[in-house]
Amino acid sequence: MLKTLEKIPVRVVAWMCRINPAIQTWHIELVFVVIVLVAVGIISGKGLVEWIGIIAVLFNFAYVQIADRLEEREAKRYHIDKKVEVHCYWKLKYYFYAKEISFFAYFFLLHAWAALVGVFIFLLYPIWRKAWRKYHPLDRDKI
Repeated sequence: MLKTLEKIPVRVVAWMCRINPAIQTWHIELVFVVIVLVAVGIISGKGLVEWIGIIAVLFNFAYVQIADRLEEREAKRYHIDKKVEVHCYWKLKYYFYAKEISFFAYFFLLHAWAALVGVFIFLLYPIWRKAWRKYHPLDRDKI
């Protein structure tokens, strides 16, 4: 069941990338996050402060997208020849989860709903990337 569910977004994104080769996965990921956050901003009705939070979450998500791809390549490089460029790359996951758990508590207490939704998006993002890479592994040439 889970394997079938993980294939759905992977196939949709792969299809979108085939339709227009200029579209990359990070474009689709970012558009999805914008749609979710705008919906939360509209539903919450909290005004300007919530929209500033949405912009902050969006920029943080773009940052996480880049960090995740850098980590993927370092891990692949290590797997191939036991050499890496950034020796502390493995710490990214630890700090990522520590940050998100801390932000969850903080945003929950503030009732910052867009930021709280951002935490869930960030926590789901590594699961998405793992599913994507399962069906679209990095080529040796791309590291």
